[in-house]
Amino acid sequence: MDKNGSTLNKIKLSCTVLKVIACALMLIDHFGYGVLHNYMVMHGMDISPEGYTTVNKVYTVCRGVGRLAFPIFAFFLVEGFFRTKNLRKYILRLAIFAIISEVPFDLGLYGKPLYLDHQNIMLTFLVALLMLAFVRFLGQNTLGLSKPVVYLAQICAVISFADAAYLMHLDYSWKCMLVVAVLYFANDAGPFRLLAGAAATCWEKYAPISFVLLYFYDPDKKPRFKYAFYIFYPAHLLIVYLISRLII
Repeated sequence: MDKNGSTLNKIKLSCTVLKVIACALMLIDHFGYGVLHNYMVMHGMDISPEGYTTVNKVYTVCRGVGRLAFPIFAFFLVEGFFRTKNLRKYILRLAIFAIISEVPFDLGLYGKPLYLDHQNIMLTFLVALLMLAFVRFLGQNTLGLSKPVVYLAQICAVISFADAAYLMHLDYSWKCMLVVAVLYFANDAGPFRLLAGAAATCWEKYAPISFVLLYFYDPDKKPRFKYAFYIFYPAHLLIVYLISRLII
């Protein structure tokens, strides 16, 4: 038992490795929706019952596997908020890629350059980052309010940003604000932070499994290829769109 425990404790995953895993999971997820789902919608009547069942099973697996990506990205959004040396640049970077990614997102998942009923995750994370900045500002209590009043104001702020995410039709909507807020407030809770994050994502069947991977996260390993992950998001959506065009 001790031997197995020591082996597990030696496993350390950097931010970069975990993000690569999350990107692979996200690609599988978006392939499932952008290609397989849309193929079944467009050609469902032309496929044999056996063929349709097979495609649907693969689609279900892709979507299930893909559920593990979001918690990892949400976790590192909060980590980035605490670790960034320049919050304004962080916000600006997310804003730029949120704009760049919207057309590829709409093309990749919905096959059209403009789809107003669902916005990309970069925009969701931008709103979540602004929420964290505002919540931290409230926590600094520059007005000298009592702690209960400050806590209430922070909760109201989270609810307000969650409502905004819902009204803006953002990817993961208010649920993202909830998860990010939980990870923020539980930052000093040690391992219980991961349990809190898993509980906050339990609305998604497989998402809590991501926090098993995050248990092995090593915060001392320096992140690498920062911009590559930003570029990957719109790039992989364009690839999904091109594949769907060839198949569908």
